[in-house]
Amino acid sequence: MLLLAGVPAAGTEPPSRVEEVAALLTGTFDSSAQSGSDPEGYRAVRLVAVRVPASRLGAGAPVLYVEQALLESPDRPYRQRFYRIEETADGGVVSRVFEPKEPIAVSGKWRDPSDLALYGAGDVVERLGCAVRLMRTDDGWRGSTEGKGCPSALAGARWATSEVTLRPGRMESWDRGYDVNGRQVWGARNGPYVFERRSDGPPAASPK
Repeated sequence: MLLLAGVPAAGTEPPSRVEEVAALLTGTFDSSAQSGSDPEGYRAVRLVAVRVPASRLGAGAPVLYVEQALLESPDRPYRQRFYRIEETADGGVVSRVFEPKEPIAVSGKWRDPSDLALYGAGDVVERLGCAVRLMRTDDGWRGSTEGKGCPSALAGARWATSEVTLRPGRMESWDRGYDVNGRQVWGARNGPYVFERRSDGPPAASPK
């Protein structure tokens, strides 16, 4: 893995579930406040998420490109993903996760999201088992991956989990990796990363 439009104006339809979640996810966020209060437990991370116009990955569903990097080195992302947001029959949504085959080629393309529309199924690998299923809460959306089906080889891990909470202006994300014995080998230990929204779109000024 956050701005709701509020109460719809009279005579307008509320956004669909997928559009609501896509809106909550879109923008520039960082965890600087959390890192400042607990620098040993959390790094200061920037997350940029943009909507991909007319995405070849969409099949009619909203597609986002998401890039994460340390605030101290924003031009060197450590995670790049495409998310396709789909409705589910139980009233929720699922965010399917796709990893670009050539991350360097995609890096920084949130500056011009129209370039991202060229990326299709042949340019990405779906991270099967890593989809996040979300259900509506009183003030947003919450969900997680399911079971042990999301593979991970980082730091000796065999599988990973992700828990996500979306609220207006705020995203909480808790990613953890576990080894074959079920021991946590990476990820925050005391709770999720808390990302606060800094803008509705990409950063106003960015490194070249």
